Amino acid sequence: MRLSRAFIRAVSSPATVAWRSAQSRIFCSSPSDYRKSQPSMLKHLTSKIKATGPVSVAEYMREVLTNPVTGYYVRNNMLGPDGDFITSPEISQMFGELLGVWIISEWMAAGRPKQLQLVELGPGNGSLAADVLRVFGQLQSVLGGASVSLHLMEVSPALSDFQAQTLTGGGSQKADCEEDPVYRHGTTAAGLPVSWYRCLEDVPAGFSIFVAHEFFDSLPVHKFQ
Repeated sequence: MRLSRAFIRAVSSPATVAWRSAQSRIFCSSPSDYRKSQPSMLKHLTSKIKATGPVSVAEYMREVLTNPVTGYYVRNNMLGPDGDFITSPEISQMFGELLGVWIISEWMAAGRPKQLQLVELGPGNGSLAADVLRVFGQLQSVLGGASVSLHLMEVSPALSDFQAQTLTGGGSQKADCEEDPVYRHGTTAAGLPVSWYRCLEDVPAGFSIFVAHEFFDSLPVHKFQ
């Protein structure tokens, strides 16, 4: 497999603006879509490319998905029946409950550590974590005195609001300082601590089970050939 980077540049004409790769393949919709006022993301990318030159496919994906002002995951509630797509936790609670049983099984196989950190990457609206924690509550006699905590890695403030409502009933608190590694924290109805992070490196050390459901396919990637 050969790894190569594809770059995107803006191609302009008096009446149109379209996105093309170095091989002149159109990345976005037809030029006619841009005859009216340009969307804010398009304006941002056009300005960025004009100022600094071509951007890689990975950088393009990162801007479109997680730009703090106009990114798809930052501005939109894309999950559920009224969103753009639906995932298995929204279809049935069985997926998360079975995952919860598996996590406890792995914890037992590891020798029943005194600490169990559930770390979810890209937790959506919090449904999956809620289903897993429900099983933890039902199997509390198995977990014994283990210290259980939930750690969520989420870059979208909008999605963290949905997660907080699902998991803490809206009882979470935001950090006073934006530079705080834990930018939000709260507790579940069962009293389990929940923390939100922007960087995985900020999750405290300890025995952890990582969950990343439909997460890696949304990460920025370079082009493989």
